[in-house]
Amino acid sequence: MANFTVKMLDSLPNANPGKRDTYHDDKVKGLSLRITDSGIKSFFTRKRINGVPRMNTYGRYPAMTIEQAREAARVTLNSFSAGINPKEELKDKSLNSITLSQVMNDYITSRNKNLKDKTISDYWILFNKLLIEWKDKELKSITRDMVEKKHINIGETSIYRANATMRLLRALYNYAIGAYEDSKGEPIITSNPVQRISHNKSWYREKSRSNIIQPNDLKCWLLAVKELPNNKINNIRVNIANTVSDYLIFILLTGLRQSEAAGLLWRDVDFNNKMFTVRNTKNHTDHTLPLTDILTTLLNKRRLNSNSDFVFPGNNTLKALVNPYKQIKLVREDSGIYFTMHDLRRTFATVADGLDIQHHIIKRLMNHANNDVTIKHYVQPSIERLREPMKLINEYIMGKAQ
Repeated sequence: MANFTVKMLDSLPNANPGKRDTYHDDKVKGLSLRITDSGIKSFFTRKRINGVPRMNTYGRYPAMTIEQAREAARVTLNSFSAGINPKEELKDKSLNSITLSQVMNDYITSRNKNLKDKTISDYWILFNKLLIEWKDKELKSITRDMVEKKHINIGETSIYRANATMRLLRALYNYAIGAYEDSKGEPIITSNPVQRISHNKSWYREKSRSNIIQPNDLKCWLLAVKELPNNKINNIRVNIANTVSDYLIFILLTGLRQSEAAGLLWRDVDFNNKMFTVRNTKNHTDHTLPLTDILTTLLNKRRLNSNSDFVFPGNNTLKALVNPYKQIKLVREDSGIYFTMHDLRRTFATVADGLDIQHHIIKRLMNHANNDVTIKHYVQPSIERLREPMKLINEYIMGKAQ
């Protein structure tokens, strides 16, 4: 040990090659100086807490003076004596002040592999439109009363968005409860304020959405969809407008979920055998459907100018199309018909039912789970048995455009 002085520290030699030399201060016991073979001198302390060695490095000499190092060491060593690790204490303070925005980013990152692109997009839309004023609020500062008022306020405009926003907020808190722990392994967040809504039974009762595009409206709707590329708003976005136009018609003619259609790849379209396969489905099974002449014509037109692996790419051709809500809004305005993307799928099923297509065939076309044991395990309609029903549905829908 030695009393650290400027003269002493300046005179210390470099350590031998590949080695580090350590010197200890006798004025503040526990403060040490480490010298490398290149002459770098660093102040540090080392002490055992609960039997575990803990080390804190402060800074390099001479940028940090001896007195600055001693003062920093005194603070650390006093904390060590009280059984507190300053690094862990700082981490705990940081976690205790974690904001809703930080949790949202961590949640999306951790769930990225399990969530579909559209789901992630929908979450961010909800967050940025309806939770944005809370983005910098500490999670612990958001109370049950605040949550309840937020739910009521959003519900005055849309009960569906109010419930969806609270479901997202509930998921963020549940994630935080399991994800963030202090240095003792205790959860930083211990309760979920969204529980207030469940406790008070104040979730809005959502009516089942069963809208379809009525047969008499199909002509008007199809015309508005086909006119998307000619809309003056799309002058500089003709490519995406063409893609959305084909995308909407394709969903109506196939009954696919929007994420399934958006994720369709050219390599899964078999023009020779007149079929295509969707890989990323809701029930995690491949879904193969026949290509009718109408679908083949639509896809062949798209294939001519395609420079993407996706049949329906987004602005970034390396990625699939995601939630084209601006284009959908244009179709609603031009046609005067309000519809959601899922309404197209419902319309497909309604048309199929109206054409007296057997229900197990409709379920197979729509990739619905079949609870009938015989049908499920013994009767699997082949792709060939789906061709005629698919053709009838396509011809009926497009026939309405005439």
